[in-house]
Amino acid sequence: MNLNDERGSSTAEFAVLLPAVAVFLSLLLCLGVLGMKQIQVQQAAAAMARELARGEENSVVRSSGVRLAGHDATYSVSTAGGYSNVHVTKSVSIPLLGEVKVRGEASVVLE
Repeated sequence: MNLNDERGSSTAEFAVLLPAVAVFLSLLLCLGVLGMKQIQVQQAAAAMARELARGEENSVVRSSGVRLAGHDATYSVSTAGGYSNVHVTKSVSIPLLGEVKVRGEASVVLE
């Protein structure tokens, strides 16, 4: 047996690093999903604000938010100082991070 023989060393190194690479890729995927949900929630808030600016009824405003963010999100609309503010919140379950809340908000001037 030759002590300077390095055959198989790259296989052993790969086997040691494989779990870390798998966790890193899983975390990267989870963060991508979280970013996608954040964008959906922000788009829902913006769409609801646009509907309010058009003078639509509350049912139309809410259906616009539900279409983009889903039924499991929470929606609130408040009016103060000539502005209407829309807040959308959604809980996202990320396997490695747990439960994360994403929020989106938009404001529109009432005429």
